[in-house]
Amino acid sequence: MKDDPLIDLAQKINNPELRQKVIELLKNPTLTFLDHPDKYTTLKDSPASKRRHHSYQRGLVIHTIATTKLALSLAEILEEVYKVRVDRDVVIAASLLHDLFKHLTYFEVYPGKYVRSKLGERLDHLSLIIGELYARKFPLDVIHAVVAHHGDNGPIEPRTIEALLVHMADRTDAEINDKVLFAAKEIIKECLMKEVVTLPKEVSPYEVILAKKEGGCEEVRRRFSSMI
Repeated sequence: MKDDPLIDLAQKINNPELRQKVIELLKNPTLTFLDHPDKYTTLKDSPASKRRHHSYQRGLVIHTIATTKLALSLAEILEEVYKVRVDRDVVIAASLLHDLFKHLTYFEVYPGKYVRSKLGERLDHLSLIIGELYARKFPLDVIHAVVAHHGDNGPIEPRTIEALLVHMADRTDAEINDKVLFAAKEIIKECLMKEVVTLPKEVSPYEVILAKKEGGCEEVRRRFSSMI
């Protein structure tokens, strides 16, 4: 996967064994302990959710990149301001892998419309990634940071600094994108008189908001009417 931003981030892991485990899983995100569904989205094309944050093509990869970078920024703040020692290898590994198998739980029935795959109807992405991390003998601290990334809404709350950073980074990026995506859809509804469930892969919700800010509905229509 040449020039892959996920692999580039994984290369920042100092521990060679952990780095290799993460890269292998990112390059070949397949299950070894369970059969794959017959139909599912690919990792590079998958949304991060069906209707909420990053619910558009490539949303999962974009969310993973943002979460990892946010978590690393939080680690830097804790180290510089609070003099807290953070295991960045755990932070990077868990951030990159926290939502990895979401792509196996989704299936695109037509452009922009995603439903649960047969596997996704029976198991959630968190169960899948935790099972695979156990099967591949990942370090316990990485497994914990992944299983705890939903915070109080997950099976266990974060009990290490690294797990807390991954949770907060994941939550922050998801909430920001959720609000931006909702705002973009409202702008499209107002300016283009169209209701959209998801955005085409060519249209960034951030660009829609910026267009409205720069030139109102006229600019939104000029830039996006032929794409939506």
